[in-house]
Amino acid sequence: MGNRARLAAVFCCAAILSSACARAQDPQPAKAFLTEIYQVYQHGGKGANLRESGARRYFHSSVLELLREDAEADGPENVPAVDYDPICGCQDWDGIWGLKIDVTAESAGKAEARVSFRLLGPNYNGRRFLKKLIVSLVAERGQWRIYDIVDESDQLQVFAMRKLLVDDIESKRQGKAAVR
Repeated sequence: MGNRARLAAVFCCAAILSSACARAQDPQPAKAFLTEIYQVYQHGGKGANLRESGARRYFHSSVLELLREDAEADGPENVPAVDYDPICGCQDWDGIWGLKIDVTAESAGKAEARVSFRLLGPNYNGRRFLKKLIVSLVAERGQWRIYDIVDESDQLQVFAMRKLLVDDIESKRQGKAAVR
């Protein structure tokens, strides 16, 4: 192969790779994933199905494992660490309004979204009804999945779903070890 042919092959490979990287970091598929989830909450919606089968559609397998471990560590008589709907950061809602989703692709297969909305209808403008969440997304088997959700709605009480789960599992393990 001549120098020109080699040079053309190198440029062609570089163009293909840069195109693939640009697609991998395109935030639109991640935003579409979140938009689909939050649509079922809007304007009096029932919310997402977070039971075992439904949760697999939304959460990364490592989050599902933490949820399982937490439920196991808690036992039937205790309340789990995540006793609320982490997707809306709430226990009760009449729907969500004013949904905004801004997604940033961090790398291929990783994205972060800033999600904000109000829990009550347009007639309620109080700050206590405003939710601000940071949703970390990771690609798993070619699909976006929620890896963590940080609730920044109340600056005095910011919490992350993964940390709540890990801390609860660890405290239950330590408590059981102390009882033995």
